[in-house]
Amino acid sequence: MKTYLRLLKFCCVLAALLCCKLPGGNLLYSQTNTAGATDTLSKVTVSADAKQLESNSRFSPGLHVQRLDLPQISSLNSLGDVLQKETSLYIKEYGRGMNSYISVRGTSSSHTSVDWNGESFSMPTMGQADLSHIPLYFFDNLSLHLGGGSALYGNGSIGGSIQLESAPVFANQGDGEFLFSGDITLKGGSYETFFTGATARYASSHNSGRTSAYWNFSNNAFSFKDNSKPGQPEDRQHNAQFANWGIYQQLAHKFKDEKSVLAFNFIHLNFKRQVQPSVASNNDPSLWHDILDRNTKAILKFSSQAGNLKYDASLSFNRDYELYENDVIAANRFAASAGLGYSGTRWNLKAGGRVEYIKPEVEWYGNGTYEWRSEIYALAFWKPFPSLMIGGGLRGTFVTNTSVPVQPVLNMKWMATHWLALRASASRSTKVPTMNDKYWGGVNAYLKPEKGTTFEGGADLEFISGAWNLNAFATVFNTDVKDWIRWLPAGEVWRPRNVPKVRTKGVESGVRATGTYGNTKLKFSANYSYTDVRKLESDIPLDPSAGKQMAYQPYHVVNCSAGIDYRQWNMILGYNYTGSRTTTDIYDSLPGYSLLDLSLAREFRLFNHECTLCGELKNILNTSYQNVKFYAMPGINFMINAQLRF
Repeated sequence: MKTYLRLLKFCCVLAALLCCKLPGGNLLYSQTNTAGATDTLSKVTVSADAKQLESNSRFSPGLHVQRLDLPQISSLNSLGDVLQKETSLYIKEYGRGMNSYISVRGTSSSHTSVDWNGESFSMPTMGQADLSHIPLYFFDNLSLHLGGGSALYGNGSIGGSIQLESAPVFANQGDGEFLFSGDITLKGGSYETFFTGATARYASSHNSGRTSAYWNFSNNAFSFKDNSKPGQPEDRQHNAQFANWGIYQQLAHKFKDEKSVLAFNFIHLNFKRQVQPSVASNNDPSLWHDILDRNTKAILKFSSQAGNLKYDASLSFNRDYELYENDVIAANRFAASAGLGYSGTRWNLKAGGRVEYIKPEVEWYGNGTYEWRSEIYALAFWKPFPSLMIGGGLRGTFVTNTSVPVQPVLNMKWMATHWLALRASASRSTKVPTMNDKYWGGVNAYLKPEKGTTFEGGADLEFISGAWNLNAFATVFNTDVKDWIRWLPAGEVWRPRNVPKVRTKGVESGVRATGTYGNTKLKFSANYSYTDVRKLESDIPLDPSAGKQMAYQPYHVVNCSAGIDYRQWNMILGYNYTGSRTTTDIYDSLPGYSLLDLSLAREFRLFNHECTLCGELKNILNTSYQNVKFYAMPGINFMINAQLRF
């Protein structure tokens, strides 16, 4: 009850303060991806940086890049939530709101880079990003780059890369107005789950700012069937509460030449949660634990343009801190980077570099442990004919006590017709051993960096007929990963070792169709992935897992949705299927499962401001399932979401 009262008091005070300050006249409305919403942007210019360098995806026409709408008004609070609902990628979850890790094309979570405005969300100590810690609320754009891309995005991009962006907003030059906009978002649902967020944007023609904050809480005491006991009796989840909050501050200044921008971005995230126990340990408090994570990122970036040349430079600081019981795993990262690009009629060129210093705070590392990492890269895009695009590049990486091979990429895209494009790509990517890999319990100098060689080909289709628009893609891929790092028992301790060779191959496909009839818009999307990932050469003699599908890698993942927009109403029915997968015991497997969700939303105006009210039912079939063996997931549950935009 105290939690409810605190939330209610906070929301009422916040709403009163913001509503009483709502200015009249011209407003800069925030961009929000909601059903039927219309963005009022006549007075503003929106860009990540008005004079920024070309995105690296420009230099990879042969790779499939999927840009996802960020559903600000839904129950999807984290990056893991949206990827699971909008793609056919496999997300490994250790319970509702718990650790969430991505697998792209059968690779591990450390083989996919997750970047925000050029800074990695992966902890240098552990080398992976927990997607449950990354809130959607702070980001404007999300793009998913599938395929080997270390030459494009740096260390760890063997399976792919996730690029997040928060974009500054400026008013049009000469308007002489100060524009103000924002939103208040409230959510509440099953298991005493609450979310509240507030954003304020403010801008003139030469200055821009954004302040955002959110708080998320769940008691998370859902019921489940205990499959560790005979008869699978029903139990209620204990020790799974989580509470997280975060703040985001952005400040940007456009200089009088209209070509130069100085931007500062700051994020602090605080995630405190109880570690959900397995179903077998659910009623034993002696086996319960909790964990605290804090992540701070600050970026100062200058960008400008002179004719066809664009250039930028940035300084950044990252601190990652994790407290598990009495053990601290933390690290400070200091980085500097610079880039130079040329944009021509047929050619685009880009080159740059980055240097990074990492100082860990881990008891189990040796005294005085640190690491330097630096990179240089060169990328090119060539369009010799209107129907042919060729991209490629090289990246060199230099790391303390580690020899890293050069990472090349070469790809192309050919417009066979005005509605069909064919593409192909070849690349070599790397993943540097994490600091835990290299320094935990001593210096593990024998470890080699992981190396992935990828060949892929695919097709993109875009077809418009009357009121219908159809987009589809399909990709076939093969990736050989040498020296895949895994931890194995070595006497009484565990040590990292290189697996000689792992091969992952498969198919990715998707289709999206929309049609409009008067006031009615119909929408349909579907994604399917088939992934075969096996250990071809083992580091263990007579390894029984050699040649078999690797643990927690489903062959099949399906995601699809159907929706209808009618005037101010929107309804979406979503379906997700995750196929069977083996556990860490290769002779044991978890059954596949299907989830069905339903949402209904309505747009309306309140005090002359846009509002959205949305209700969602998740797992409406009340499926009993586990993503990871013995870690329970909830049955049918609901969420009610409301957002006011001003």
